[in-house]
Amino acid sequence: MSLPARQQAVLDQIERILAAADPQLKSMFAAFARVASREAMPATEAISERSSRRWTLLICLMVISLLSVVTIFVVATSRACQGLPSDQVVATASVRYAGCSKETDAWSKGGR
Repeated sequence: MSLPARQQAVLDQIERILAAADPQLKSMFAAFARVASREAMPATEAISERSSRRWTLLICLMVISLLSVVTIFVVATSRACQGLPSDQVVATASVRYAGCSKETDAWSKGGR
């Protein structure tokens, strides 16, 4: 696996520090690697491609759902009442409803 130069330099520095701290560490790791290479990797340690596909699919579905909700909200609110003129900003709910629905009953009941 190739790493960017900065990451490789950091790893090389860690390796030098560990080698200076414990000179036998490298030989012990080599012995462990020889013994462990004959055994199969435990299933819990293996990284499967399937799990990353599942996360990708889940994230895509979430993004599509979010975009759908936003689209529905925009379409629903674009058909809503445009609002009252600026001189009627403070009005009761019945007056606002009458302004949007073009009904005159609310106006005649003293809503204004």
